[in-house]
Amino acid sequence: MAVNFTGNWKHVESENFDDYLKAMGINFAMRKIANGITPKLEIQQDGDSFKVKTIGAKTKETSFKIGEAFEDEMQVGKVKVVPSLVDGKLHFDIEGPKQKLVIEREIRSDGRLYQVMKAGDGTTCTRIFAKE
Repeated sequence: MAVNFTGNWKHVESENFDDYLKAMGINFAMRKIANGITPKLEIQQDGDSFKVKTIGAKTKETSFKIGEAFEDEMQVGKVKVVPSLVDGKLHFDIEGPKQKLVIEREIRSDGRLYQVMKAGDGTTCTRIFAKE
């Protein structure tokens, strides 16, 4: 059975987030702000179509379909994103202005959503979300 990511998710824990932001080239002041935010994700999944609303310092909505590239805006600037589903994980290959990034979201056996982010230099961060 396919994984369904639909739900409201609240950030509860991060591992190596500051080092990841440094690897992304984010300055100290912006890292300080980012580390103080407890973001929420509202995910709606309908088959291969997704709508993700991220609520943090800013609110942002992104809609995409698996296998269809789209443009997005991140802290590092405009990026091209290619989403796929790989072994039950929502996988994003991201081509940024200075580096390639990878983000994967998966729901693990503890029922929490794990977002693993990998910077171009290999620095990895995990952000963990619990369902509300």
